[in-house]
Amino acid sequence: MALRAFRGSALLWPLSRRLRQIMLTSLAAVGLAVSAGACTSSSSTSSAPASSASGKVGGSLTVWVDSVRLPVAQAYAKAHPNVHVRIVTFDGDGNGATTMQTKIQLWNRTGSGWPDVIFSEQVNDPVWMAKPPFNFAAPIKGLIPQSILSQWPSPSTTQCTINGTQYCLQDNLAQVVLWYNKKLMTQFGYTVPTTWQQWAAIGQKVATQHPGYIIGTSGESFSHWIYFWGNQCPLEKLQGSQLLINTSDTHCTEMASLLTPLIKNGTVPPLSVFTPDFAKKYGGANDKVLMMPGPSWYAQAVFQATLHIPAGQITAAMPLQWKNETPVTTGQVGGGPWIISRHSKNLATAADFVQWATTVFNPPGANARPGYPAYEPLANTWLKALSANPYFAADPTPAMKAAASLIWSGWNLVTYPDQPVWSNTVVTQLVAGKSLSSLMPAFGHALSQAAQAAGYQVSQ
Repeated sequence: MALRAFRGSALLWPLSRRLRQIMLTSLAAVGLAVSAGACTSSSSTSSAPASSASGKVGGSLTVWVDSVRLPVAQAYAKAHPNVHVRIVTFDGDGNGATTMQTKIQLWNRTGSGWPDVIFSEQVNDPVWMAKPPFNFAAPIKGLIPQSILSQWPSPSTTQCTINGTQYCLQDNLAQVVLWYNKKLMTQFGYTVPTTWQQWAAIGQKVATQHPGYIIGTSGESFSHWIYFWGNQCPLEKLQGSQLLINTSDTHCTEMASLLTPLIKNGTVPPLSVFTPDFAKKYGGANDKVLMMPGPSWYAQAVFQATLHIPAGQITAAMPLQWKNETPVTTGQVGGGPWIISRHSKNLATAADFVQWATTVFNPPGANARPGYPAYEPLANTWLKALSANPYFAADPTPAMKAAASLIWSGWNLVTYPDQPVWSNTVVTQLVAGKSLSSLMPAFGHALSQAAQAAGYQVSQ
C-alpha cells in the first residue's frame, strides 16, 4: 500500500507524519532493532549485479521497513527460526524524502552497512537504486522463480523494470477507484457518477445544496497523480531519451479547469486527509465525505482507521473516465517495492524473505495487509476476505479488481520525487487562494527543473 505513498514537503507537516502511519507508512525511529541478529553487510563496493541465490535459506538477514511492513518482517522471523532477522524501521522515504539516497551513499563510501532487503514507500526508488552512483538494487531474475514473477500484473512489473531488467517486486497495488458514501448519496438523491464531468456536476450541486460536504481532496502530495494521471496528462512520459512534461496539453488543462471551481467552492479542498483538521472537519460524527477518488488502500486505512466513518456507508465504484474516452486510472499511489541488495552475502535468504512477504503473508486482524496484494493469487484471497467485511455498504472489490487492469501506462516513474513539487508549487498556492489553472505553468516549470537536475532531457 504505503506509499509510495506515500511525503517530504514543507507544506505537508501532519500529512508527512500521518501518511507514513496510514498510507503504508509511519514515522518510526531509524535504527530500531526489533529482532536479535547481527547486521549482515558486504565489505565490497562492487557494482556487479547479483545473478543467483545459491545456498540454503538461513543465517543472518537485515531488513529495513516502514512501520506498516513491520508485522511482515516480524512474522517472517517467527516462521523462520533458522534465520536471524535484524529489523530496522525507517520513514520509508515517504513524500519524496531522500533518506535512503543519503544512507546508500554513506554505505557505498564506507564499503559496509548495506541491509539485505529494503521496503520503500517511494515507488520510484528502484529507478535510481539500480543506477550509478547508487548501484544498490539486485536484478530479481534468478533470485525468484519466473513462475512466481509471472503472476504480478504487467503494470506492476513494468514499474519495477529499468532498462529491460526487473529490480524489485511490488508489495501491493494502489490503483485509484471512486470511493463514495452510499448512505449519503442515496439520502441526497445523487446517482454515482461514471465520468469526471458527472462527478464535477455533483460537486457544483453539493456546494449549494449541501454546503460543507466534499467530493474529493486536492491537498495530498500525490493529488496530481490521482487527477492528472487519471486523465492521461503527460507530466512524466518517457519518450526514448527524453521526458515529456507538458502541463499545457489539453489532458492537463481540461482537468485543471474541471477542478478549479470545485477547489474554489470547497468541495475539493486543498487539505490532506491525514491532517487533524481534515478529520475534525469531515470525519467521524461529521461524516461529510460524499465521494473521494483515491487508491485501493483508502478502503480501511482512511475511511475506517483515520476518519472513523461508521460501518455500512462506504464502498467503491469504477474509476471515473473522461467523457466517452476509454477508461484509465492511476496506479502506484503507494504500493511500495521490495528491493534486494546486490551487496547481500545471503541472497538466497533475502530472496526467500521477499517472496514470502509478497506471496504468503496475509494474516487477519490488526496486522492484516492494508492494500490490494500485487501477487495475483494472494490478491484473490485478499479480495474474498474484503468482500465479506461488514464495514462496507456494498462489495468494493469488483471495482478494485477492474481498476487493476486500467492503469494508464503513459506515466512513467522517474529518479526524482515529484510529490514535493506538487506540494510546494501548487498546494501552498491553492491554500493562499490561487486557482489551479493559473498554477499549471509554474507547476510544469518546477517539474522540468527537478527533472533536469536529475539528468533528464525534458521536452514539452
